[in-house]
Amino acid sequence: MIKEQIEEKLKNEMSSVYVEVINESPNHNVPDGAESHFKIVVVSDEFENMRPVQRHQLIYKVLTEEMKLIHAIAIHPFTKIEWDKNNQSSSDSPDCLGGSR
Repeated sequence: MIKEQIEEKLKNEMSSVYVEVINESPNHNVPDGAESHFKIVVVSDEFENMRPVQRHQLIYKVLTEEMKLIHAIAIHPFTKIEWDKNNQSSSDSPDCLGGSR
């Protein structure tokens, strides 16, 4: 399962305080059981003093192999302070616009 691979890599290869991986594929026009659209929330102090693009690049680097299998990914990277300030929650992913419908 791709979801579990993503979780394991982010937990093992980053000093994460919190990792949440949500398979959002059922919200999209994909076959039942697909694992192609994900929302990833990572809380890590490794993000301290990093611009948002650098945070995304770090996650892409950790997930190099998995990215070959993923169609879409929404990354929500926070430091511990940002996470707490945000009431330990991230924004919802945007609605699917239909893709190939």
